[in-house]
Parts: sequence; structure tokens; C-alpha cells
Amino acid sequence: MALFIGLVGIAFGLCSGLMINRLVAEPVDALAKAARAVAAGRLNQEIRAYRADEFGLLINEFNDMVAGLRQKARLRETLGLHVGEKVAGRIMERDPGLSGVEEEITVMFVDIRGFTERTRDLDPAHTVQMLNLFLTHMVEVVETRFGGMVNKFLGDGFMAIFGIDQSQGSEGWVALQAALEMERRLQRVNAELEELGQAPLSIGMGLHSGRAVVGSIGSPQRLEFTAIGATVNLASRIEGLTKSLGEVILFTEEVRAQLPADFPCRVLAAQTVKGVAQPVPVFAPMRD
Repeated sequence: MALFIGLVGIAFGLCSGLMINRLVAEPVDALAKAARAVAAGRLNQEIRAYRADEFGLLINEFNDMVAGLRQKARLRETLGLHVGEKVAGRIMERDPGLSGVEEEITVMFVDIRGFTERTRDLDPAHTVQMLNLFLTHMVEVVETRFGGMVNKFLGDGFMAIFGIDQSQGSEGWVALQAALEMERRLQRVNAELEELGQAPLSIGMGLHSGRAVVGSIGSPQRLEFTAIGATVNLASRIEGLTKSLGEVILFTEEVRAQLPADFPCRVLAAQTVKGVAQPVPVFAPMRD
């Protein structure tokens, strides 16, 4: 009997050990398998195990972590549609929640002259054709050639931002080079419009550098990655001055401070600008 009881005790001990090993091994294996999947980029992982011990807490933390990675991946994908994948990656490293950070940028506003009058008698199909042709060329210059970001399409123009991914104090110079190239590119646009039987376009561009809040702004249902602040407002006002002053490109002292010392520009009379207490000095590129 004593021998039997001893054998039963040994058997019970073995079973208990196997049960304990199983309770430990299963969650560890599940976590290891899911972690390998996440490392491989498969973010649809979720461990379904309801436990009240330390493994349950670990599993819940793992699931929360993966859910956060999924949200971040969706955010980066959406942002990448607006600014490109490389820039989106740099922006999210700097501001993971895209809640907004203040930084030095250069803002450019571009306007098509006489757009309302031009399109009054133009059928919608030809209006869209003209806009698509114009924007295709200009977006390529801003984003592909000079690394800026076309942030808003404004119907008869757009707003672009330079320096949001890695401001180095030279974004004003980059933005002005983009504006000069856009002025040259407009000749190609007008040549193509002529082939389509449409009248040529003329444009105005205003540039200003300064600090602005850059981030994701809006409601949970509708977000937009943009820049806001006095810098943006002044850039828009500077573009508006191109009409009254008869200039294609105008820029502020803050932009001029970033230009090479030998860059030729004309100093225009300081202009009264809505929302600014003192007249604003403005400059234009010097023509040959």
C-alpha cells in the first residue's frame, strides 16, 4: 500500500508538473510567435487569451502595443499620401502624434491671375483640363525638384510649405528657387495650353519665412496636415500684393536673409499689410 501511495504521489507530481509547464509554455509560445509576425511587418496580430495572472497582463500589453503600431502605420500611410513616404517618416519621428509643433518654415502662395473671369465662359471639362495641366507641372517642381509640400489646393492656386521635414535655415532660398523654376515652367504650360486651343496663364507667387505650428489639425472625423499662424497669413498677403505691384514673385525680408549675398533682387517700397502693424518690406527677383 505504501508503495502504491508512493507511485500515486509520483504520478500526481508528474501530472502537476506537466500542467504547470503547459500553463507557462503556451503563453510564451504564443507571444513569441506573435512577436515574430509583428517584426515581419504583419500588424494584424492579437493574442486571445483571458488570464488573470502575470501572463494575462503581458498579453494585454502586447495587444495594446500592436494596436498602437497599427494606428501609427495607418497615420503614416495617410500622411505619406500628402507629403511622400520619406518626409512622412521624418515628420512622425519628430512628432509621432502629429499633434503640432512650432518650427521655422517658408510658406508659398500661388495664384492664377484672372481665374474667375477666365472660367466664367469656359465649360467645366476645359477648366479641369487647364487646372490639371497647370498643377501637374507645378506640383512636380515644388515636390519632386525642390522637396516642398503642396499643402492646399485653393481652386485658382495652392499653398506650399518648405522646410517641414528638416528645416536648416535655407528653406527660404529653396522656396525662391522653386518659384523661379515655376515661372520658367509656366512657359511650357502655356505652350501646351496653346496646343489645346486655350489662352495662356499668368500667375503670382508670395513667399514668407517664419515660425508656424505644423501638424494635424481638425476633428477626429476630418484631419488635415497643414501649417497655421501669422507666417501663413503674411505669405498669403504678400502673394496678394503681386497683383497691385505687377510682380510675378514677391518675398519678405525673412526670405531675403536666407539668400546668397550675391543674389540680385530689387527692394520695393514697404507695403501696408492687413494684420501687420508696420509696413512690410518686400523684394522681387531682379530680371536680366
